[in-house]
Amino acid sequence: MGARTTVRRRLNKGNIQPMKLTGLAVAAVAAAISLSAPAYADPDTDFDNQLGRFGIYGPHDFNPYIAKIVCHRLGVGVDPDAAASAHFLSINLPRGTTQVQTYQFLGSAIAQYCPDLQGKLQNIPAR
Repeated sequence: MGARTTVRRRLNKGNIQPMKLTGLAVAAVAAAISLSAPAYADPDTDFDNQLGRFGIYGPHDFNPYIAKIVCHRLGVGVDPDAAASAHFLSINLPRGTTQVQTYQFLGSAIAQYCPDLQGKLQNIPAR
């Protein structure tokens, strides 16, 4: 046994060899891809699913449409704050929608369609 063989054994003993490391990396990436949540191509479906968790139901096209209008109104200043947007929603959402559900709708709409306006949800003035 030469000195070179002895050094090689010491280096490989207890360490992950390069081929094993590559195999582990490939397995980790494959596991991450296979276990990741499916991505939906339709943000409107995601929005409707979120509303369903709050007990807010309506036609598939109607709720996203109203949500996009809310974002536009907040963005251009028609509604100066979240309370004004909630008032607009209370008129346009189905009868029986609670104030809590209205604000849940508003928060979900902003998160889904206009996250740059998240600041409008801070310091909601009382009406």
